[in-house]
Amino acid sequence: MSHSGRERFGDTIGRHPFGVLLVALFLMLALAPCTSLLTNLMPDFRGIAAIAPLSLLVTVASLLALWKGARHHASHMVAGAALILLLTFGSLITHHAMALAQIVAQILFLGYVLIVVERAVFHSREVTSDILCGAVCVYLLFGVLAGFIFVLIEYLAPGSFLISNLGANPIQEQNLFIHDPGWLLYFSFVTLTTVGYGDVLPANAVARSAAVLVAVIGQILLMVQIARLVGLHVARGSDSTNDSTK
Repeated sequence: MSHSGRERFGDTIGRHPFGVLLVALFLMLALAPCTSLLTNLMPDFRGIAAIAPLSLLVTVASLLALWKGARHHASHMVAGAALILLLTFGSLITHHAMALAQIVAQILFLGYVLIVVERAVFHSREVTSDILCGAVCVYLLFGVLAGFIFVLIEYLAPGSFLISNLGANPIQEQNLFIHDPGWLLYFSFVTLTTVGYGDVLPANAVARSAAVLVAVIGQILLMVQIARLVGLHVARGSDSTNDSTK
């Protein structure tokens, strides 16, 4: 790529940081349920290590998206670097404690990113293409965050989620979700969108409560986002009309 091409590419990312994050989230959304294929091809990359490359992609995209508006760039970089190191070592060292640390760090980082992006959307004074991307990112970030929370619940209490064969009784395959957490990211978005296929079932009180909260908060979040963007667009149109009549 030529120097001018690199400059145009950098300018595009600078103008649409939330768009970059949105692409990364869509890739994670599409590929996370397929981590079992990677596990079959490379048995050493199973469990949380199987989705580490997707987590790394979302982490880097989040750092790029938040860099421009970050108040404390040093802390921003330290948090991102710490998570990247955990993702890297967690993929190389298959240890229960390392996996738990990686999941908790991912939850904290995604929660931070979600708050910052939501604040940027709500504080915006006009609806731009990047703000629209940011609004979609908030919804998808919540789904990914909920997925990691489900993974954490399963790690702390194995058997919290079951697979149903959709025709008879639920099937509990030992350590299935620990070895293939992509299932729980899939379950998160199925719950968030209230599709509810019934192939994954929350099996205890904590899992059921978490699933209900994800479904309810997801719908509230969607309504609030739409109301904010529509109200902002209407207010902007009214201001333009008033200015033109003066």
